[in-house]
Amino acid sequence: MLAPDVDQLLPLLDEGAVLGLGEPTHGSANAFTWKLDILAELARRRMLGAFAIEDSLVAGQHLEAALHGNADLDEALALGSSVWRTEAIREGLRKLASILAAYQEESLPRVLGIDVRAPHRTAQALRDHGHDDPLLRLVAEHAELGEREAAALAELCARIEQSAAPQATALARNLGQYVDVYLSAPDLARLHRRDTHMADTLLENLPGRGIAVAWAHNEHIARNPDFYGGLSMGTVLDAELGRRYVPVGLMCGEGEARAVDPSTGDDNWRTVPLPPLRAGTTDAALAALGAGLVTRESFSHSGPRRFLGWRIDTSLFGDADAARKSFEIERPSSDFDGLVMLGRSTADVTAELPEP
Repeated sequence: MLAPDVDQLLPLLDEGAVLGLGEPTHGSANAFTWKLDILAELARRRMLGAFAIEDSLVAGQHLEAALHGNADLDEALALGSSVWRTEAIREGLRKLASILAAYQEESLPRVLGIDVRAPHRTAQALRDHGHDDPLLRLVAEHAELGEREAAALAELCARIEQSAAPQATALARNLGQYVDVYLSAPDLARLHRRDTHMADTLLENLPGRGIAVAWAHNEHIARNPDFYGGLSMGTVLDAELGRRYVPVGLMCGEGEARAVDPSTGDDNWRTVPLPPLRAGTTDAALAALGAGLVTRESFSHSGPRRFLGWRIDTSLFGDADAARKSFEIERPSSDFDGLVMLGRSTADVTAELPEP
């Protein structure tokens, strides 16, 4: 339970705030536990209005059903991104579900998947709603679409969005956003649009009460006007919400994370060491400070900071220039309103879940 950290954060959170909770890697068990403890404490205080996660819209629907007591949590996790199918996340979500079990249905917080990925699940959900277009069948079956098919899919999604029931409308919009990001330009030239769409989805679904928590990597929740050539999710939220958006980044020292290591030639999740903590980085400055949660007013650093995702190529560790280019981002600490330094990163473990 992290009541002191919540108490420190609450003065930053105005009515109707969105609290962005980042993470230093996509596989640090202690970072996941910290975030889930914050969610649990807000839920205990009846202050949690929504929980939005960097996962697909359909995955969010399954997770909401599970956290509201209407579906099996393991089955819901199995239907989401493999990034979140871990023991620490499963354990933390079980605790959150047990807290929410005492809620009346009308006061339960919303659970949202705000990402645009997993188009096959979105297409199948649209088919389940009666939209049985051949293009949707192709997407549901993981078929690769050509340029003309992608354009036709975008038009189909726009038509459904204009004429369907609300749930199908949201699905069509989400699938159209996937086309916009991944199929409308070669070489992921529009990847930055993913963050804009995630922010827009959250903004469209903000709860009427309480605090909305946005769960994503540090670099999605940060204020960064040039993230893959466009605005980060945090920048869009900050522009729309102003002081009501409060991003908190999590950093860590050395250690390990659950990740994919391309140098192994294997795409499976494994325990991967993190690159050494380099002097002069924001991470190293925070480690030297020895503090837990610091605010923007009490700590300032020009950067760079480490940027570690779900892929960590250990073959780059021996080349200082390659490591800096691959694992650091030239951004200041002012991208966040708060920063949390974890002494080390502990690797999460893949949870044994039913086959989706």
